[in-house]
Amino acid sequence: MNTRYRAVDLFLATGLMVAAAPTTMGAAAAPDATSGGSHGSADATLMSQSPICRPVAVDGGGEGGGGEGGEGGEGGAVLPAETADVVVLAPEQQFSDREIITDFVDALVVPNYEQLTQRSGDLAEAIAVFVENPTEDTLTAGRQAWLAARRPWEQSEAFAFGPAASLRLDAELDDWPLNEIDVLAVLESENRLTPEYVASLQTSQKGFHAIAFLLFGTDADKPLDDFTERELEYLAAIGPVFDQTANALLLSWTEGIDGFPAYRDEFVEAGEDSGAYLTVQAAGEEIVQGILGILDELGNVKIGAALETQNPFLLEARFAQSSLQDFEDNLVSAQNAYLGEFTAGGTRGQGLQAFVAAVDPALDTQIQAQMQTAQQAVAAIPGPIEVTLCDPSAHPQIATAKASILTLFETFEQQVLPLVQQ
Repeated sequence: MNTRYRAVDLFLATGLMVAAAPTTMGAAAAPDATSGGSHGSADATLMSQSPICRPVAVDGGGEGGGGEGGEGGEGGAVLPAETADVVVLAPEQQFSDREIITDFVDALVVPNYEQLTQRSGDLAEAIAVFVENPTEDTLTAGRQAWLAARRPWEQSEAFAFGPAASLRLDAELDDWPLNEIDVLAVLESENRLTPEYVASLQTSQKGFHAIAFLLFGTDADKPLDDFTERELEYLAAIGPVFDQTANALLLSWTEGIDGFPAYRDEFVEAGEDSGAYLTVQAAGEEIVQGILGILDELGNVKIGAALETQNPFLLEARFAQSSLQDFEDNLVSAQNAYLGEFTAGGTRGQGLQAFVAAVDPALDTQIQAQMQTAQQAVAAIPGPIEVTLCDPSAHPQIATAKASILTLFETFEQQVLPLVQQ
């Protein structure tokens, strides 16, 4: 690979090194002003899957400090483009299509977040029903609601810029990897677990992964009889907080929150009344950087770091054992961002693909073929990866998926990014 900055470089360079073999963790650290909360250690033993492949806690967050902040222009390092063999565009061919950036918001971002809020509400309701009447059926319904809410979230990863990053709503929803000791610390405290209290907690104690740990346990098999009254109290408080945060993310784009204007206006008015994007071209580059961010993170961190370190702790949805579905949805997110559509919601606009196809039809064909190859490679990984990561016979399929994703990344970085930067 020729890139100088990748998510895995940030992952390793910021001290997020995997411990050699220990199964215990040191004392949990307090969150700082820049991180999404402590993913530090505590004196608790993590469940091993095998003597040489087991979840080992890491010192710090897996995404450069909380949530999925690595995607997009506001969340992480700008990825440099290789300019060899790049088509040089005439002035009239350069990216200036306001319809593409408008449709990106109206046909993708907003419908995606609308589906997320619908499902976050469903999840909060399902949790409330389970807490009120804990049965096998209500537990199953709660878990299914979590999985359903997870899909539009993971399909939004290609546009985790703007308020998701600057207002840290991403971290509030999806801080990972989650050290379960952070959740246990809440359970073991004497604080009354109200929504107001949970909202004040650090990001590693609320959001998708805290809920998953409570609902699923460490291996997606938590028995009904294992739920304590304190855990039910925690769940009852965390559901509304999660739903409120998801709604805040949608409102941050459509209406504006916390005194900030609607981010939709900032984006679609690029080059006119936008304070964030001085040109339409800058908004187009943001779309490409968002795609690059999720492909980089997916290939190098979510899959690559977990495979290279043989550490299931780095698999994002390890409690529900649904990380493979996350991978598939992350690729859908990149595809939706390129095509300008939200396939799950049936909305479609004029996408970046139309610009690429107009200036280099062969490149568009190449991208769509590589997307299909990457999707097929991920689908070929034996599941659940939380188990098969520790099976050497599955490593070739996992490595192939990683390679196909990074091939797609390189195409966007080396051939698409320079087009929108001209």
